[in-house]
Amino acid sequence: MPLKKKYIRGRVYIINDNLLVKHSKPGRRIVVLNNNKKDMHVRRITSLYDKNGKRKDVIPIEKYPDIPKESGVENKTFRKTLRGKPIQEKLLKKTNTRLNKWDMSKIIKAKK
Repeated sequence: MPLKKKYIRGRVYIINDNLLVKHSKPGRRIVVLNNNKKDMHVRRITSLYDKNGKRKDVIPIEKYPDIPKESGVENKTFRKTLRGKPIQEKLLKKTNTRLNKWDMSKIIKAKK
């Protein structure tokens, strides 16, 4: 019997934020949108609230064990690092969390 393929779509990883943007935030959570480990498309997970109240540009998600606060996923998809190279799984720290199918469908429908 063949082994089941391990999908990485919807998996949550931890990253140092300076890989994607200029300002650095250690421990940033990201979610993967495709299944290619060598060329990943990711979105950042951020807090649902900022100093002015609830954010409008964030898609809210449920609470998960590896995501400590009420959070949401940004609309911007990152396909390359800040230096123009593809995002690879070996650059990221794995977690045991995967977004459920309802949260993933909300994220995919809001794609830009």
